[in-house]
Amino acid sequence: MRGVRAFVTDDSATLPTMTVPGSDQRLRFRAALISLLVGLLMLGLKMGAYLLTGSATILSDALESVVHVAAVAFMFWCFRFASAPPDAEHPYGHGKAEYLSIGFEGGVIVLAAAAIVWQAVVGLIHGHQPGRIDLGFALIVLAALINLALGSWLVHVGRKTKSAILEADGQHVLSDVWTSLGVLVGVGVMWLMPANHPALVWIDSGVAILLALFILWVGGRLVRQAMRGLLDEADPQMVGRVVAAINAIRDPSWRDVHNLRLRRSGDAIFVDFHLVVPSLWSVAAAHAAVEKLEQHILRVLGTQGSVLIHLDHPHSDPTVGMDPPIDSSETNPFTVAQATRFKQG
Repeated sequence: MRGVRAFVTDDSATLPTMTVPGSDQRLRFRAALISLLVGLLMLGLKMGAYLLTGSATILSDALESVVHVAAVAFMFWCFRFASAPPDAEHPYGHGKAEYLSIGFEGGVIVLAAAAIVWQAVVGLIHGHQPGRIDLGFALIVLAALINLALGSWLVHVGRKTKSAILEADGQHVLSDVWTSLGVLVGVGVMWLMPANHPALVWIDSGVAILLALFILWVGGRLVRQAMRGLLDEADPQMVGRVVAAINAIRDPSWRDVHNLRLRRSGDAIFVDFHLVVPSLWSVAAAHAAVEKLEQHILRVLGTQGSVLIHLDHPHSDPTVGMDPPIDSSETNPFTVAQATRFKQG
């Protein structure tokens, strides 16, 4: 069997597709639309609070909403592109477009953090005093409560539909809640201080810079997440589940598993590895084994995709013409370290 590569699928079905179930797709689009509409509402509330107060601290929160609206608008395009089925130019599907959206969102967050710092420094230089703190405080409280509900719901929908892009958007919205809490602390302190106190400028700009650093951290984390997906960084948890699935139905004749790799493209997972089986097995026996294994792995992972198995045989003495005998009592489960090691053959 050496050198034979099998793309195993169910003979009674077509090749696995990368399309998302219709109900999940509709839920994703609905969640994205709600996220966009609520983002526009938040933008109006926070920009109104900034225009009323002129506070750099509140501006930092308002710029987060600008980022959210821009990111969700880009997310709509990515959803449409990512849901397209595989074609000749994209045989693994278009699912990685989701990571483009996540990276875009992280990038604009970093730019927003830079804009916040710039505005805070300008406020320090010109000694700008914020005003109408009470009304600004009330608007930010309302925005924080709405974002808390929206972010929690987006994370729930993202995990339910296995959408990294929606979950990342939800995490961003929840981070916006923390930003708003920081704004409320800063604005609350300024509210309690006497009007036109010299320290107001320093408190306003200082809190804004601290929030910008937090926003920068959030943006960097999203960029890092996008890079992990685009570069197919190994997922130890998923690899462990694949190895456990192999061990669950292991035949004692399966002597070794190695060169295990997997990659994710949207909702689909692609797994490939080398399986060492007896050299005297027939093609029919080998095909039955790998087909059973492929179906079992995808069933355990609970996802669509494909399994590509390269069949090897032990390097036995050609003068004997037989593989070493198998002692099923000494068969140990395959380990992750064993399955993921790379070797020729």
